[in-house]
Amino acid sequence: MKHVVRVLGVLALMMVLFASCDMSLTESAFSRSAVQTEELSSRAAKQNKPTSFTAVVNLYQDYQSVVTERKGNSNHYKTVEETLYSFPYESFGGVIESDWDLLDGKFVVMNNVTNYNLDPQTAELSGSNHSVIQIVDQQMQVVATLQANGTIDGSLLGAEIAMNWVLKDAPGLKVHANGKVGGIFTWAVFDYEKMGLSYILPNGTFTLTGSYK
Repeated sequence: MKHVVRVLGVLALMMVLFASCDMSLTESAFSRSAVQTEELSSRAAKQNKPTSFTAVVNLYQDYQSVVTERKGNSNHYKTVEETLYSFPYESFGGVIESDWDLLDGKFVVMNNVTNYNLDPQTAELSGSNHSVIQIVDQQMQVVATLQANGTIDGSLLGAEIAMNWVLKDAPGLKVHANGKVGGIFTWAVFDYEKMGLSYILPNGTFTLTGSYK
């Protein structure tokens, strides 16, 4: 009888130890599963998080592309057609420098419609600016099209352009992007010998900032 009791006691102890071990394994497996789930969620969140970028490029105006209308009075104008380029020309233009590979090393063709007031006495100007910005590669294939709208304010000696932009199309890619574009555009310099304006090739350096995902 004592032998039977001893055997039953040993069996009970083994069952308790087995249950304890099984519970420990279950808790360990649950813990690992929770960590893995958290890591996957964190990775997915990072993948969906927008990536910030900056792009810089110098643009110049093509004189022959400009068609301007007088609107209302002698100081109010609107460009019906106006194109800016970044293709190298003398000391102007150049490729986009950016940490976004979609833009880096590409060129810009920027079509503007500018509705502005220009004071002929002071050369001051201000108004609104609306642009379609095409990013093209070395083969002139469009890799992205941006729509930008904003303001222009300053003078012919230097006017600040400030716009918000959104990516309208990127052929073959599913990408969302938006941000701001700003820069100073100059049409003339002051000639101290003539004590007046001396017109140059209109140009400016623009910075495009934003994010994509």
